[in-house]
Amino acid sequence: MKTQIQSPRPYIRQARPPDKEAVLRFCQDTWEWGDYIPQVWDRWLREPDGKLLVTTIGTHPVAVGHIVMVTPSEAWLEGIRVDPVYRRTGLATRLTRRFSAEARAMGADVIRFLTSSLNTPIHRIAAKIGFARVASILPYEAEATQIESPLSSPEQRDLPHLLSFRQRSTVLEAMGGLYGTGWRFHSLTPEQINIRLTKGQVRTVGEHGDISAMAIIEPGYSGEGLVATYVDGQPDSLYVLALGLRAEATRYDPPLVGVRLPATAEVQRVFRSAGYHAQSEQPFWIFQQTLVRHKL
Repeated sequence: MKTQIQSPRPYIRQARPPDKEAVLRFCQDTWEWGDYIPQVWDRWLREPDGKLLVTTIGTHPVAVGHIVMVTPSEAWLEGIRVDPVYRRTGLATRLTRRFSAEARAMGADVIRFLTSSLNTPIHRIAAKIGFARVASILPYEAEATQIESPLSSPEQRDLPHLLSFRQRSTVLEAMGGLYGTGWRFHSLTPEQINIRLTKGQVRTVGEHGDISAMAIIEPGYSGEGLVATYVDGQPDSLYVLALGLRAEATRYDPPLVGVRLPATAEVQRVFRSAGYHAQSEQPFWIFQQTLVRHKL
């Protein structure tokens, strides 16, 4: 009778610097252009509010992922990759479950991630372990334009007007109540608006009690120029806002403006009419899982 040799069981642990070579090797063909993991690996490894985990078979890393607390109560999951040799073996499901547990232990009430609307394997995993789709977005981009910006930069005394505008936001509702910091999304709370206002990262059409459109902006961290992480307004004012953002982008290198839009026809139509084009033919979906923390 032959003795069956069993392969080592998968083991999830904290990533270490020597894991980098193996991980980047199985990430190199994620998309036609490669992957962004090489650019973020070192930062993720030392990020104080995050955890970079790998799954190993024996001593060999075969899956990777990262989680970070984007607010004191909201966790963001990103960069889950599995070695093609080990796909469809349950490793992605196992790793995603582990990240939910890690988020709970880190104090999160909710964990979210973003993926392509075409990534059906991840959609199935999400449904299996309790994630639900809460938003659909498309990234748009435009070149800067040499016009005088029609936008205002509100001051601290304008915070009540900004909060009132947020309460009426239809775009925010379509975004699941979320806005982006880079490609990480979390709740647009009054506290977040105040933080952005303090940093000088809010632009409006109109002033004080007469605000008709609003944007939150930040420098892109990966060669994107200027990024508008939240925009809202009625169509006419939203068009003025879109043009104003292109004017703001003249001060950035490269002179480009990117914007994260909800996958709704009216908002996208306005931005296309202002000279923007979609960076993807298919939307991206944000999934969310509400976490229950066990009381002692």
